[in-house]
Amino acid sequence: MAKARKTSSKKSTKKSSGGRGSKEAIEKRRVARQLNALLTGGSSKKPKLDGRTEARRKRLVKELKEGKRGKALDPIKVVQHTNDLLEIGETISSLKKQGVKPRKTEINDEIAEIVKRAQSAYEFHPNAWRMLGLRVDAEGEIQKRTRRRTAAKKTRKTTKKKKS
Repeated sequence: MAKARKTSSKKSTKKSSGGRGSKEAIEKRRVARQLNALLTGGSSKKPKLDGRTEARRKRLVKELKEGKRGKALDPIKVVQHTNDLLEIGETISSLKKQGVKPRKTEINDEIAEIVKRAQSAYEFHPNAWRMLGLRVDAEGEIQKRTRRRTAAKKTRKTTKKKKS
Protein backbone atom coordinates (compact mmCIF):
# COMPACT_ATOMS: atom_id res chain seq x y z
CA MET A 1 0.00 0.00 0.00
CA ALA A 2 1.09 3.51 -0.62
CA LYS A 3 2.07 5.68 2.29
CA ALA A 4 -0.18 8.61 3.00
CA ARG A 5 1.67 11.89 2.83
CA LYS A 6 1.52 14.24 5.73
CA THR A 7 0.16 17.59 4.76
CA SER A 8 1.65 20.58 6.40
CA SER A 9 -0.88 22.57 8.36
CA LYS A 10 1.49 25.54 8.60
CA LYS A 11 0.44 28.48 6.52
CA SER A 12 2.82 31.09 5.30
CA THR A 13 2.63 34.15 7.51
CA LYS A 14 4.94 36.17 5.28
CA LYS A 15 3.05 38.87 3.44
CA SER A 16 4.05 40.04 0.00
CA SER A 17 5.27 43.61 0.06
CA GLY A 18 5.63 44.14 -3.65
CA GLY A 19 9.34 43.31 -3.79
CA ARG A 20 10.36 46.56 -2.10
CA GLY A 21 10.84 45.33 1.43
CA SER A 22 8.60 45.74 4.43
CA LYS A 23 6.42 48.78 4.97
CA GLU A 24 8.74 49.85 7.77
CA ALA A 25 11.78 49.70 5.47
CA ILE A 26 9.97 51.74 2.81
CA GLU A 27 9.01 54.35 5.38
CA LYS A 28 12.60 54.49 6.68
CA ARG A 29 13.91 55.14 3.17
CA ARG A 30 11.36 57.90 2.58
CA VAL A 31 12.16 59.59 5.88
CA ALA A 32 15.90 59.31 5.19
CA ARG A 33 15.44 60.97 1.77
CA GLN A 34 13.39 63.78 3.27
CA LEU A 35 15.91 64.33 6.07
CA ASN A 36 18.79 64.44 3.59
CA ALA A 37 16.91 66.87 1.36
CA LEU A 38 16.12 69.20 4.25
CA LEU A 39 19.59 69.19 5.80
CA THR A 40 21.48 69.60 2.53
CA GLY A 41 19.67 72.83 1.69
CA GLY A 42 17.09 71.29 -0.59
CA SER A 43 14.19 72.50 1.48
CA SER A 44 11.16 73.41 -0.53
CA LYS A 45 7.56 74.06 0.37
CA LYS A 46 6.43 70.93 -1.42
CA PRO A 47 8.34 67.76 -0.55
CA LYS A 48 9.79 65.93 -3.53
CA LEU A 49 7.96 62.74 -4.37
CA ASP A 50 9.82 59.47 -4.60
CA GLY A 51 10.09 57.82 -8.01
CA ARG A 52 7.14 55.47 -7.65
CA THR A 53 4.82 58.18 -6.35
CA GLU A 54 5.89 60.56 -9.11
CA ALA A 55 5.26 57.90 -11.76
CA ARG A 56 1.84 57.19 -10.21
CA ARG A 57 1.02 60.91 -10.16
CA LYS A 58 1.89 61.22 -13.86
CA ARG A 59 -0.20 58.15 -14.72
CA LEU A 60 -3.22 59.45 -12.81
CA VAL A 61 -3.02 62.87 -14.48
CA LYS A 62 -2.64 61.24 -17.90
CA GLU A 63 -5.66 59.01 -17.30
CA LEU A 64 -7.73 61.99 -16.16
CA LYS A 65 -6.82 63.85 -19.36
CA GLU A 66 -6.95 61.07 -21.93
CA GLY A 67 -8.92 58.27 -20.32
CA LYS A 68 -7.82 54.67 -20.02
CA ARG A 69 -7.25 52.54 -23.13
CA GLY A 70 -8.94 55.17 -25.26
CA LYS A 71 -12.13 55.25 -23.19
CA ALA A 72 -13.16 58.03 -20.83
CA LEU A 73 -12.97 57.21 -17.14
CA ASP A 74 -16.14 56.39 -15.25
CA PRO A 75 -17.29 59.17 -12.92
CA ILE A 76 -16.28 57.23 -9.80
CA LYS A 77 -12.79 56.70 -11.26
CA VAL A 78 -12.51 60.42 -11.98
CA VAL A 79 -13.31 61.20 -8.35
CA GLN A 80 -10.95 58.46 -7.08
CA HIS A 81 -8.07 59.66 -9.28
CA THR A 82 -8.65 63.26 -8.23
CA ASN A 83 -8.83 62.26 -4.57
CA ASP A 84 -5.54 60.33 -4.87
CA LEU A 85 -3.87 63.32 -6.53
CA LEU A 86 -5.15 65.66 -3.81
CA GLU A 87 -3.68 63.32 -1.18
CA ILE A 88 -0.32 63.37 -2.98
CA GLY A 89 -0.30 67.16 -2.84
CA GLU A 90 -1.77 68.33 -6.13
CA THR A 91 -4.42 71.04 -6.19
CA ILE A 92 -7.43 71.45 -8.44
CA SER A 93 -5.84 74.50 -10.06
CA SER A 94 -2.58 72.62 -10.74
CA LEU A 95 -4.58 69.82 -12.36
CA LYS A 96 -6.36 72.33 -14.58
CA LYS A 97 -3.00 73.85 -15.55
CA GLN A 98 -1.84 70.38 -16.61
CA GLY A 99 -4.80 70.11 -19.00
CA VAL A 100 -7.33 68.17 -16.94
CA LYS A 101 -10.76 69.52 -17.82
CA PRO A 102 -13.61 69.22 -15.32
CA ARG A 103 -16.79 67.61 -16.59
CA LYS A 104 -20.14 69.31 -16.40
CA THR A 105 -22.82 67.41 -14.53
CA GLU A 106 -26.48 68.32 -14.35
CA ILE A 107 -27.80 68.03 -10.83
CA ASN A 108 -31.09 66.36 -9.97
CA ASP A 109 -32.45 64.66 -6.85
CA GLU A 110 -31.30 61.18 -7.88
CA ILE A 111 -27.72 62.34 -8.54
CA ALA A 112 -27.68 64.26 -5.26
CA GLU A 113 -28.72 61.15 -3.34
CA ILE A 114 -26.13 58.91 -5.06
CA VAL A 115 -23.36 61.48 -4.50
CA LYS A 116 -24.28 61.67 -0.82
CA ARG A 117 -24.15 57.86 -0.49
CA ALA A 118 -20.84 57.66 -2.38
CA GLN A 119 -19.32 60.39 -0.22
CA SER A 120 -20.35 58.65 2.99
CA ALA A 121 -19.02 55.30 1.73
CA TYR A 122 -15.70 56.48 0.26
CA GLU A 123 -15.05 59.65 2.30
CA PHE A 124 -13.44 61.49 -0.61
CA HIS A 125 -11.87 64.91 -0.20
CA PRO A 126 -14.75 67.33 -0.93
CA ASN A 127 -12.73 69.05 -3.67
CA ALA A 128 -12.38 65.76 -5.58
CA TRP A 129 -15.97 66.12 -6.75
CA ARG A 130 -15.08 69.37 -8.54
CA MET A 131 -13.72 67.36 -11.48
CA LEU A 132 -17.31 66.29 -12.10
CA GLY A 133 -18.48 69.88 -11.83
CA LEU A 134 -20.01 69.34 -8.39
CA ARG A 135 -19.43 71.23 -5.17
CA VAL A 136 -19.88 68.79 -2.32
CA ASP A 137 -19.35 69.30 1.41
CA ALA A 138 -17.81 66.70 3.71
CA GLU A 139 -21.19 65.09 4.45
CA GLY A 140 -21.98 64.68 0.76
CA GLU A 141 -24.53 67.45 0.38
CA ILE A 142 -24.31 69.15 -3.01
CA GLN A 143 -23.96 72.89 -2.66
CA LYS A 144 -25.83 75.11 -5.03
CA ARG A 145 -23.73 77.04 -7.47
CA THR A 146 -23.99 80.74 -7.07
CA ARG A 147 -22.60 83.23 -9.46
CA ARG A 148 -20.15 85.44 -7.72
CA ARG A 149 -19.16 88.75 -9.11
CA THR A 150 -15.48 89.32 -8.80
CA ALA A 151 -14.16 92.37 -7.02
CA ALA A 152 -13.00 93.84 -10.33
CA LYS A 153 -16.50 93.70 -11.80
CA LYS A 154 -18.00 95.23 -8.68
CA THR A 155 -15.57 98.14 -8.72
CA ARG A 156 -16.09 98.79 -12.44
CA LYS A 157 -19.85 99.03 -11.98
CA THR A 158 -19.60 101.27 -8.94
CA THR A 159 -17.11 103.60 -10.62
CA LYS A 160 -19.40 103.95 -13.66
CA LYS A 161 -22.31 104.89 -11.44
CA LYS A 162 -20.25 107.49 -9.59
CA LYS A 163 -19.07 109.16 -12.80
CA SER A 164 -22.64 109.59 -14.13
